[in-house]
Amino acid sequence: MFKVGIVGVGYVGNIHLTKFSAIEGVEITAIQDKDAKSVDHAKKNFDVKNTYRCHKHLLKNEVLDLVVICVPNHLHAELTIEALESGHNVLCEKPMALNLKDAKSMIEAADQNQKLLLVVNNFRWDYFNPSIFKLKNLIDSEWFGRIYHIKLQYLRNKTFSPDLYSRWNLDFESSGGGALIDLGPHIIDLGMWLASDYSTLSVSGSVDAGLLKRERIDDFATGLIKLKSSCTLQIDLSWSGHSRSSWKIDVHGDKRSASIGSVKDRNPGLKVFKWGKEEIDQEDIGAFTSSDLPEKSLQEHIVKTMMQGEESLCTAKNAYSVLNTITQWYESSKD
Repeated sequence: MFKVGIVGVGYVGNIHLTKFSAIEGVEITAIQDKDAKSVDHAKKNFDVKNTYRCHKHLLKNEVLDLVVICVPNHLHAELTIEALESGHNVLCEKPMALNLKDAKSMIEAADQNQKLLLVVNNFRWDYFNPSIFKLKNLIDSEWFGRIYHIKLQYLRNKTFSPDLYSRWNLDFESSGGGALIDLGPHIIDLGMWLASDYSTLSVSGSVDAGLLKRERIDDFATGLIKLKSSCTLQIDLSWSGHSRSSWKIDVHGDKRSASIGSVKDRNPGLKVFKWGKEEIDQEDIGAFTSSDLPEKSLQEHIVKTMMQGEESLCTAKNAYSVLNTITQWYESSKD
């Protein structure tokens, strides 16, 4: 039995509860939250053995295969390091940390305690599965030729109400920023993964308070990232906008290009194009194979790779590279 403990069972914590509970051979052994109602709700809806109000007691008393950290951003580093030093493998929610110093300390703690540190990046499973895995396999086979540009867009119509002041996401000290630090880890990771390049050479970016108009909380972000491979990532992100929500990825190679929409988009799925020709027929792309149809969820991927001793797609090293890019983006926006 693969035993999981979850620290923080609010909105995101309940998503992990739902996904991990659906996996055969996985047991939600323990949960923790300072809010008694959240703990009672989770215990009522899921088969949880032990509940705690203090995370330190959970980390000390439980023998677990994995601890999932689902707390506000400013607590990620502190609680992750505590869990690692208590002898637990950790899956931490994104962003990895609020700054590179803390992120480096998290990686060092994992190395020193010989434990695994992973960071959540669930979009490829939850919103682009299985088309994005087919796209990745075609890219890696050089079917598109040399990939020189990837455009990624995640523009929401509404995330928070302008008059909602109580959420920690809208407090800079707790969140570290707005749309960029919230959505950026997902979208930047997807671009780097598709390009097989997590080395950033330069970032030119801008952020804006947008519709929310909150001090130090960006509601919109746009940027251009140049990778070591010379591939560029063009990224647009927003929490709020006077437009229909849009999730889209365009990949440009010197042989072919592709466009992919999320399962929530009006035009989901993978479409491929070639110079001088409109959309390429599905038969020319090839049928989906077993390698194009991976695990159903991030949580299933984490359990599978850990049990089989394989490297995850959610490594701390990659998350550090993404956070470094976000840091450069925020710095660039000050110019």
